[in-house]
Amino acid sequence: MLESAMNVLQQFRRPKELPFRADERSHVTVLFGGLTWKHEWMIQSVLRRNGFRCRRLSVPDRHSHEVGKEYCSNGLCNPAYFTVGNLIGYLRGLEHTQSREEIVRNYVFFTAGCDGPCRFGMYEAEFRSALNAAGYNGFRILSFQQEKGVKGSSGQSGLPFTIDFGMDALHAFILGDLLHHLHHRLRPYEVQAGESERMVEAVAAEIGRYLESAERFELAEFAPEFLRPLLESHRASRACRVSNTTGKVLTHLHGRDLRATLVECRERMNQMEVDWLRVKPIVKVIGEFWAQQTESDGNYQMFRFLEEEGAEVSVEPLSNWIMYLLHQFKQRSIYRSRLFPHDAPWSNPINALHKRAAYLGKLCLYTLGERIYQSHYARLQAALMETTDPLASQRELAELSDPYYNSALRGGEAHLEVAKNLYYTKHHLCHMVLDLKPFGCLPSLQSDAVQAGLSERFPGMLFLSVETAAEGDVHAYSRVQMALAEARVKTKSEFESTLRRIKRPLAEIRQYVSRHPELRSPWFRVSRRPGVISTAANFVLDVDTLMTHTGDRGSVSRTNPVKGALPCVPSTRHQEV
Repeated sequence: MLESAMNVLQQFRRPKELPFRADERSHVTVLFGGLTWKHEWMIQSVLRRNGFRCRRLSVPDRHSHEVGKEYCSNGLCNPAYFTVGNLIGYLRGLEHTQSREEIVRNYVFFTAGCDGPCRFGMYEAEFRSALNAAGYNGFRILSFQQEKGVKGSSGQSGLPFTIDFGMDALHAFILGDLLHHLHHRLRPYEVQAGESERMVEAVAAEIGRYLESAERFELAEFAPEFLRPLLESHRASRACRVSNTTGKVLTHLHGRDLRATLVECRERMNQMEVDWLRVKPIVKVIGEFWAQQTESDGNYQMFRFLEEEGAEVSVEPLSNWIMYLLHQFKQRSIYRSRLFPHDAPWSNPINALHKRAAYLGKLCLYTLGERIYQSHYARLQAALMETTDPLASQRELAELSDPYYNSALRGGEAHLEVAKNLYYTKHHLCHMVLDLKPFGCLPSLQSDAVQAGLSERFPGMLFLSVETAAEGDVHAYSRVQMALAEARVKTKSEFESTLRRIKRPLAEIRQYVSRHPELRSPWFRVSRRPGVISTAANFVLDVDTLMTHTGDRGSVSRTNPVKGALPCVPSTRHQEV
């Protein structure tokens, strides 16, 4: 009996799925979602420009979570339930016009994946299992592996990663970050309710149209007429490929068309009016990647709740995660280089030189990638917002966290949650740090254990960790409100101290601002001074400096009041605040 039972046992093998081929682009739709609507708008435009049919999924809600829990395994974290439930809900809506077999043939889902020591590494398999359980057997999943790029579910390339596609993706991430920051920067200070969202939507639409219709650099098209036949005949040669690729990269990075589009968008938003004198605590939102980015029930609509409670939300850019990945690759290469005396001894000089040259090449590529991304981020930021606010230094983040959390550990946000709390508190960039994570996120639980010690070590630190689930929003809101009460006290005290130092009544400041429309522009660059956190306090110091040196004469520079309107730096009494 036992022998017959053993004969029927079979080794589990991963089910084979149809690959996503290039000739299917005309009729197969790529579905995606999970980021902010600003990022998704940019990604949609990039996919369309590169010849893909695509569609953004709607924002997942509580019902999506219930559907996901029905078909997924127990013990997963929120992002899996919300994302797969939202996907199944969309596919069910398609059944009114298509059969399930047609849906499986005509749609694929594009998501992120990894192979790290976190439940995130199981998402791709869980998505596939849940879709099979829901009746969509063989539905294709395309995953962007953090270390391996884009691949199909069966290991075949789903989305061809060309130079144009890669540079367009770079633009999508950076522009999505800038629009996301702009949206939450302006919404707390808008004079007319809802105007910032309407403006950002109009700007996103304009940038999206550019990304869909932007011309591509081709060496043969830019060459003189008499050289084109020669270039066409040698297109496959190595020299032509390298020259064409170099031209594409330089055009994407330094082309004038995108910057001109961003300048036009900036001028359009100049019609908006803001009130920088509203005293609001700045809350920095960090945490697990999905929970800190989503604007859905997945994090209790936390951004909107904070703003309704009178806070200014400082959002975390997706670009910081990309820079973290590059930094980790670089540090891993440096660590492996220490094995050279054993792995590549000089007893075999050719092998030793080969391995050391490969290490130096990787190190140079990662460093070059960091420099290109940082400089392009600053370039696009300056074009859209007339200011540059550099990304947090990954080296500094690692140095800050190392005494408390080893930066070589992987999984989830790794050391970043600890490092960001220290970084934004040390540099006085926020009144409060709010850490959002899905219920039971193991890497974040490790970080929370360290954060408890940091709160004791640094008494001025205001840190709150909130685990999110589909339910429990009332409890989470209550905890956030209690922490916000303390942040408001700090903000009010800071603002009143600033008014005492400048020795001007607030009414006089408001009167001066009302006479100068440049001070009510969304592009007025409010200075940041050491020890002064809130936007209102820094704005008061800017206005006081202008009143002291220029009075009511002339107009005010809307980008840099101190540097643009004054021949000298602000007085030292302001820097001591």
